[in-house]
Amino acid sequence: MPSSMDRMKHLLSTGEHSDVHFLVGDGDEKEVLPAHQFILKIASDVFEAMFRFDAKKERPENDPANCLAEVEIPDIEPSAFKVMLSFIYTDDLSALNGDNAMAVLYAANKYNIPDLVLPSLQIPISELRNVFLAYAQALLFELEDFSFKCLRYICQNAAQLFGSDQFLQINQNILCNLLESDCLLLSDEFEIWKAALRWADEKCRQNGIECSSENRRSVLGPALFKIRFPNIHEEIFAKCVVPSGVLTEKEVLGVYQFNYHPFLYLHGIPGLYSLKFPSHGRIFNWNKAQGNKKCTIALEIEKVSEFAFNAHPFLYLRGVPGLYSLKFPSHGRIFNWNKARANRRVPLADAVEINGLAWKIEAEIRKIDGTDEKYLGFYLRCDAKEEGPWKSVLSATFRIVSEKSDAENSIGTRCDCIINKSQIGQGFGNFISFTEFMDPAKGFYDKNEDKVTLTIDVTVKEEKMEKFIFDQSKSNGKISMEIEKVSEFAREIKGSERTSESVHIGGFPWKISAEINPKKGSTDNEEKWLGIYLLCDASKEDESWSCKFSALLRIVSEKNGVSDSKKELSEITFNNKLTNWGFPNFISFAELMDPAKGFYDKSEDKVTLAIDVNVKEAKTEDNS
Repeated sequence: MPSSMDRMKHLLSTGEHSDVHFLVGDGDEKEVLPAHQFILKIASDVFEAMFRFDAKKERPENDPANCLAEVEIPDIEPSAFKVMLSFIYTDDLSALNGDNAMAVLYAANKYNIPDLVLPSLQIPISELRNVFLAYAQALLFELEDFSFKCLRYICQNAAQLFGSDQFLQINQNILCNLLESDCLLLSDEFEIWKAALRWADEKCRQNGIECSSENRRSVLGPALFKIRFPNIHEEIFAKCVVPSGVLTEKEVLGVYQFNYHPFLYLHGIPGLYSLKFPSHGRIFNWNKAQGNKKCTIALEIEKVSEFAFNAHPFLYLRGVPGLYSLKFPSHGRIFNWNKARANRRVPLADAVEINGLAWKIEAEIRKIDGTDEKYLGFYLRCDAKEEGPWKSVLSATFRIVSEKSDAENSIGTRCDCIINKSQIGQGFGNFISFTEFMDPAKGFYDKNEDKVTLTIDVTVKEEKMEKFIFDQSKSNGKISMEIEKVSEFAREIKGSERTSESVHIGGFPWKISAEINPKKGSTDNEEKWLGIYLLCDASKEDESWSCKFSALLRIVSEKNGVSDSKKELSEITFNNKLTNWGFPNFISFAELMDPAKGFYDKSEDKVTLAIDVNVKEAKTEDNS
């Protein structure tokens, strides 16, 4: 004899003795789904009220449909309605997946079936068909934890999601929430502006109006004032944002005034033009008003359950039950070390540049001597590439980010840390025990996605290169610099310059500097010449340093068979008082940009400079 569950499946699949037909879906996607009112009324008070109202309608006795109700459901997808019926009849959720989870969530809320809400929310966010729709529904149904996770996922994957067609379908309120987030991870604020403009253009098209500056501004509405225009590079702002005409003249002048006089705002002094836009930095997007000295670094530890076994192997080895049972063998194979025990560290976060140095988060498993308790080690590490000595003084706030909107982050601070070449990191060896770390009540561990998020807020207070030690093994090297947009550079005023990044040669940092100069002794004020200089950007703290070198300065030819333009510096000594040397009239701009000379790449509008340096001897306080 079939079980009761089998009989319910039979009723659902065949529609035998059904007394209601649902016409589900919209347009060409409509589908007729038979069901039984009595079963639905037991599962949902909404269905009970619906059918009670329908029963009161008077129908002629000779109406053949007087025993069959028909209900149109245009706002739910057929696949989602089928999942709901299957759950009501048989508790079966095998058809629930990322494609229909949000539609099922909508149906569960519409018909007040709370036991169906939680399974819909347990589908990993990365598998959802439309995470923007998921976020909108989370806000609609006031699902705080779920909306928090959706927002975080969107922000962390903004580079991909903001380029999708789904992004163009969100409403203005959702756009405001996204642009307001400090964690919106696009490459820079200009990319955020371009995404918002793309959204505005699509809304104009949907509304059948012209994509004019006035209409763009209108459809953006309050979202426009969530964009952090002061964080866009001044040149890009002037060339790409201002010409769009979306901002008013006073708004543009407010951004310019902030960029040139940020202290007015930082100290609450009113300027001529008020700033209408937020100026604080986003994660991985430096706060320009603070001189690029503040930033937040983030690291997601994925597969935390595997990492947790690293933390608590003694629980399993001694037969002590842990918070999460291990379902798989963990003993090693021949010549195959147990990685869970050998690898105590997770990969570092991607480096984030703050004030010229690269910083990362590092997490590891730590054990306190004399105990079996394991702790999470949590560190800030400088991934500096500087060859010479350096030092950075900073403060840092370490956080384990709560996955629950109503729970607090776990916070630790380090004030006035000194990090240098010999001490590249600071942090907490025992930041939190793994028992507390993975306790569901604490809210740090996202069990569904099996991950934890760590962040560090860094404020650099002081940074300097210290004394340099002559390195004979690296006494020869080359510095190069591309001057881009040469045609624009040639039109700049005399005294304008370009400077390369530092390159360490012989233990000292060297740079190229290019400058627009007048011809020495010439009365022609319109004639411009390119000056090329070699700079030693050594420490100002060590007044005793000196460096003897020779150098060959070159303008690199862009044509095969054409020689570089060269000038030599021989047996020059730099010290604390003399740090640069070169040729103020290396070449005229007329000759530099003459196509026949071969130095100027017209198609890319650039010129390449290079200096070959040979450090012969050096003195510092340490080796004098």
